[in-house]
Amino acid sequence: MKPTPEPFTKTELIKLIAASTMPNVVKIAMKAGNTIPEITEAGLEADYTRQGVHSAIRSAGFRTRSERSDKGQTLKVKIGKLIEEARALEARLTQQSSGSSGSNQ
Repeated sequence: MKPTPEPFTKTELIKLIAASTMPNVVKIAMKAGNTIPEITEAGLEADYTRQGVHSAIRSAGFRTRSERSDKGQTLKVKIGKLIEEARALEARLTQQSSGSSGSNQ
């Protein structure tokens, strides 16, 4: 069994950043157990911009923002309401057109 790696210190992260690309450092650091804020802080000290660090985090395959708490349920509800409204409107239009065509003949 592999021993679980310990998270890198900020100094170690800065040394890694100097020796490799930021996305590679992110992959290595995340496997070791470092957090996004720790990686961001080390990246900023290594003269990366915050945008550059977060871009590297995203390109390494990690999310930098928390996921939506409702996991898209709000959008599903809104779409469901729109579909219901469209069906009701279609039913009204069908009813009106059949009612008006019957009275005109």
